[in-house]
Amino acid sequence: LRDLGVLFRPDVHGQEAAAGTVACLISPTSPQSEKWETLWHYMQGGPAVFMGDLHYYFAEGDLRNGLLDGLDTRKCPLHLLTGEYDLSATPALTAELAKLVNATSFQVMEGLGHFPMSESPVQFRRYLLPVLERIAGPGER
Repeated sequence: LRDLGVLFRPDVHGQEAAAGTVACLISPTSPQSEKWETLWHYMQGGPAVFMGDLHYYFAEGDLRNGLLDGLDTRKCPLHLLTGEYDLSATPALTAELAKLVNATSFQVMEGLGHFPMSESPVQFRRYLLPVLERIAGPGER
């Protein structure tokens, strides 16, 4: 990640390149307007913001790194949702994490990608609300 390459060339708009990098993580079935809204947010970052995002994602943010070792999911429930079309946090990788940390629940969100809350809010809500209801219910607080 130290090689900033295309993001810091004077003849390239770095944030448009960043948006191009994440475009493949959005589900092809998401509404077109929501896809562009998501990419628009990526195009608004300042210099080095995207590189910081990637550094966190690939280093500190990879929870298979042992940071959750010892997590007691009976005391601190952990619910994992992953998009069917997420090429970076794939359903297989999320299933691996769910097993590793004994997640309370794990579900693949059909028709969604890496940014479900912005690429298709209506569809994401169908997956999120049952998890929130479960958290708010008796026995999981």
